[in-house]
Amino acid sequence: MSPSMTPTLAPTGTGYRLTTGLAMMKEISPSIALPNNPDALKGAKTRSGSTPQMLAAEFILYDDAQKLSVRDPTFLERYALAVFYYANGGCSGDWITRTNWMDPVNATNHCGVAGGDGKWHGVFCNLQGRVTEVKMNGNYVTWKLPREFVAFTELSTLEVSDNRMVGELPSEAISMPKLFTLLLNNNDFEGVFPFDVVKQGAASLDTLWIQENSQLSGRVPTSFCSLGSITLDCANFLPQPVYVSPDSSETTFVADCKAEPEGISPREYTCNTEVGVPVEKPADAPVPAPRICGSPAAGT
Repeated sequence: MSPSMTPTLAPTGTGYRLTTGLAMMKEISPSIALPNNPDALKGAKTRSGSTPQMLAAEFILYDDAQKLSVRDPTFLERYALAVFYYANGGCSGDWITRTNWMDPVNATNHCGVAGGDGKWHGVFCNLQGRVTEVKMNGNYVTWKLPREFVAFTELSTLEVSDNRMVGELPSEAISMPKLFTLLLNNNDFEGVFPFDVVKQGAASLDTLWIQENSQLSGRVPTSFCSLGSITLDCANFLPQPVYVSPDSSETTFVADCKAEPEGISPREYTCNTEVGVPVEKPADAPVPAPRICGSPAAGT
């Protein structure tokens, strides 16, 4: 379900911003990760039982220097980035580079200003301030891909390869309508890759790299014949996309695509046989001051 980027009600004011903002956040987050009352968010950053979503919501609604209106289409995008920071290693200091992310004193615009000053590392935006690219590959990003990424309705590129991410992939976070490039390789994602949902939502998807995730599997549908580049661990996927012969560079999947009435096949379809090398955090990485970064809600 697409997030309600623009509330329909007309009132404005602090109370409206708090209640409507929290309701919008709850629409894209796990239901048990946020309270029903915005007052319950106050002090989340001092409580050990807070979730990453609670910390992100408190930041956006109460502490953020940007004070975005709930009518601003970037409101939920900034919330999603804040969840990513708290849940996936930015807050805890795991990230190798986190330039400008979530400055507690003077939080900058995540897109930066003219000349790029203040831009958060790995975040790229269009002229309207909408997030179009998230490139955090090789940055020691941990934990699961946040389902809150569904807020990035203008996103064309998501690169989180060569990290330490885990868990099943939330289909809503990788099927945004303008997604063109999706690089998830060399992590520890698991479960069945949601090919059909991704193709239905991200109709323009051109590049998909999901190799070096040893516990990730699935069945590749012929709707993916139209992609420009696909790379996966062939042993884990059906139909078994092996090479048609020992001396051929063509896989059986490509041959099947050519046999379809449309006769379309990917420009590049690669069977990966290599084992991924986990990214390591530099030994001399600075140790951040102790702070509460949140614990995932049970079942999320």
